[in-house]
Amino acid sequence: MNLTWYFKKVLTRIKLEKKLSNLFRNSAANNNKKEIILLEFSNWSINHLCSAYVCDILSKKYKATIESFPSYPLTTVALEQNILQIFFWRLGNLFSLKTFGIYKSLGARNIFWPKINDDIKKKAISEFRQYKKKIKSNESLQNYKINDILIGDLIYDSYLKKTLRPTIDVNSLRFKNFFLDSLKLYFFWDNFFYKNNIRSIVLFHSVYLGALPLRFGISRKIPTYVLQFNKLYKVNKKRIFTGKQYLDFKKIFNKFSYSEKNNNLKIAKIKILDRFSGILPTDLLFADKSAFSKTANSNRVLEKSKKIKILIATHSFCDSPHAFGNFFFADMYIWLENLGKISNQTNYDWYIKCHPDYSRYFDNTEEIVKDFVKKYPRIKFLKSCTPHQKIIQEGIDYVLTVYGTIAGEYPYFGINVITATKNHSQTQYDFTIKPKNKKEYLQLLRNLEKPKKVRMQKKVLEHYYMKYEYFNNRWFFDDLNKVKKEVKGYENFFREEIYNYWLHNFELIEHKKKYFNIEKSINSNEYVMVNK
Repeated sequence: MNLTWYFKKVLTRIKLEKKLSNLFRNSAANNNKKEIILLEFSNWSINHLCSAYVCDILSKKYKATIESFPSYPLTTVALEQNILQIFFWRLGNLFSLKTFGIYKSLGARNIFWPKINDDIKKKAISEFRQYKKKIKSNESLQNYKINDILIGDLIYDSYLKKTLRPTIDVNSLRFKNFFLDSLKLYFFWDNFFYKNNIRSIVLFHSVYLGALPLRFGISRKIPTYVLQFNKLYKVNKKRIFTGKQYLDFKKIFNKFSYSEKNNNLKIAKIKILDRFSGILPTDLLFADKSAFSKTANSNRVLEKSKKIKILIATHSFCDSPHAFGNFFFADMYIWLENLGKISNQTNYDWYIKCHPDYSRYFDNTEEIVKDFVKKYPRIKFLKSCTPHQKIIQEGIDYVLTVYGTIAGEYPYFGINVITATKNHSQTQYDFTIKPKNKKEYLQLLRNLEKPKKVRMQKKVLEHYYMKYEYFNNRWFFDDLNKVKKEVKGYENFFREEIYNYWLHNFELIEHKKKYFNIEKSINSNEYVMVNK
């Protein structure tokens, strides 16, 4: 290990903890109160900075102190710690080591690991006895509730992420064991909320089992926030997921004046054309590769024929398929299997393409898709680097996606997109084909005809403007792309580099302005913070 690098890292943390302790004092001031702000414990550096503001404001508002918990038990690690893990957890807590020290500097009074006692185990086993009756299929799993609290989708997505499997066999022993552990975690939180006075909740996800406190919070009408480095949400009973601002797109856009509407459409046009030209989109911070990058290869990728040509734009199998709620199929692999079967029943030219960024993460989607096309040879695998411009130019007729961003892009060029859910950002617009249910969706795919071109460019641009510019990514940093460049990559938002950036660029006037704007948003009760 480079000692110079290590000491720089330690020095940065010392500076950061001192800065945070001086700026955010409300939780520490309420340390003796019974009222609690429940904060997710994570090692993602950007979330520490964002939650410092949000939790301090909530601590002041509710005269409450912060208690923190890890969201990753069961999803990435075992629910119950072994002796060695207990030792290191207590050691980190006692001496405020690493991430523990950051949370203590925010005013966290207690950082606890869910403790599963005998009473919780008994309740979980009692509920598990109903498994065969309640969990008969993947569909019944995703809709599974206890005491009217939906948790089946959280269990579903957590299992996929943990195992990296594309789908679930609800009859497998491995999944049943996971399900039982999930019940233990549910009853831990049921007991925790019963015994403690939770005034507000701050999480970093609305998916996976780490979001169980969110579901409890909403059911008990506790103000519950989900903060991400690009958005700040206050979820509610009608919108238990993040990303649901699309339900307000039309209503808000219609309030603009005629000149404002035209100007907004011009902004959207520039951005969407930049995206299709291969310029890395400034709206998708996670992307390091454009899905529309150009290639020098002049060979055709689509067959020359009069057949209907269909592109399947895949989704990750294991990265929270229920992120926006249920869709027509229980998971992405079951969706794909249905398309595979239809490919055998129809005389179309079928193609499938993965996103070029999949390989950067834990995802194994591309490998699974390569095996999938061996099973369904009528579907031709396109390399992830295949430019969308080329696919469009060569005459693709339809694109199939569940809720992908591609549904808000291809229609600009007249291409028909068919979605497989009601929960997507184009739901208020008619430039995509939107079947009402699974039956209608499958029937449509079996009876496709050569389509007419989509002629709704203005509506596509309206959607694009609302999604990326009005509901922008500027709630915390004014220019995330500038920050991304200065910290040298998206990954460094979650590492020490973002601490250095924040400390180096800190200005008291800007800090007070940021604090005021976030506080104003929290007090306004809005679903998502909009920073203009």
